[in-house]
Amino acid sequence: MNSLGNLTDLLRVLQDPTRLRLLWVLRRGELSVGEIVQVTGLSQPRVSRHLKLLGDARVVRRTPDQNEVYYRAAIDEDRRDLVAAVLSSLSERDPVIARDRQRLNAILDSRQTRARALLDRLGVRPLGAGDMPEVSAAIDAVLARRSPGAARGKHLGDMLDVGTGTGSMLRLLARRARRTIAVDLSRDMRLIARATVLSAGLANCTVRQGDMYDLEFPDGRFDLVTMDRVLGAADDPAAALGEASRVMNDEAGLLVVETRSATFGGNRLERHLLRAGLSPVARRVAAGDSVLVLLAARDAAAGSGARISGQENPDDR
Repeated sequence: MNSLGNLTDLLRVLQDPTRLRLLWVLRRGELSVGEIVQVTGLSQPRVSRHLKLLGDARVVRRTPDQNEVYYRAAIDEDRRDLVAAVLSSLSERDPVIARDRQRLNAILDSRQTRARALLDRLGVRPLGAGDMPEVSAAIDAVLARRSPGAARGKHLGDMLDVGTGTGSMLRLLARRARRTIAVDLSRDMRLIARATVLSAGLANCTVRQGDMYDLEFPDGRFDLVTMDRVLGAADDPAAALGEASRVMNDEAGLLVVETRSATFGGNRLERHLLRAGLSPVARRVAAGDSVLVLLAARDAAAGSGARISGQENPDDR
């Protein structure tokens, strides 16, 4: 906290019971204004007025998405300890908080039901529950090649998940990142990803509309970029990889999870990476050799003539 005045202003914002309720709810994940109204039972104008004050206090952020606006708890570092102390003093047994939690769970159930229906309609198959531990272990192994601590703690920095789809990378990695942004061009997939974010309680995640060929972020913005089963269906994989490379900083890694197939084997992926100025660093296979997990870095970071570490697969040639 920089000054007595700033501290006083923040405490003035937090002293209101309604704003404390909103902040408690948004600490669970990203919600639309309509969903916040459902949780709190307050009118939309009243909710919007309090959200504006919380935003001005730099403890809540807003993300527009077409005709909706989503809010999440995003607390500036200089006031994070104070806000955490205030929120931790709230009793989960308080009747108002308990009712808000019950309504929030109902919204989560509704989101999950809608997500399942969308997946069925779209014919999208997320990573199976049985595959997730093996894929997660493969991801940890390749990340450890860049940073030995990355597989064990929160060492991932700012993360971008491109073409987030069902949000598998968010479930596996977002808790270990400082901040996570997930983008997808499909509104349906963004709805599914938001269900994942809320069900996992990933308050450090925001889901946005985004085009993998034209990412709306400055050069060098992210420490880790992930692409989960995106490139195999892309019209121009090299262009998508080039845009991912642009938003990576010099020390960043690109994590690619892709279905291994005759049409998109490891060697073909590596050729696209090289065209985008990236070099493979490590590779693993998982889920009965059906999933390829590969980590790449900028050529300068990976080193010239870098060889892939990990399992070699003759059928990828």
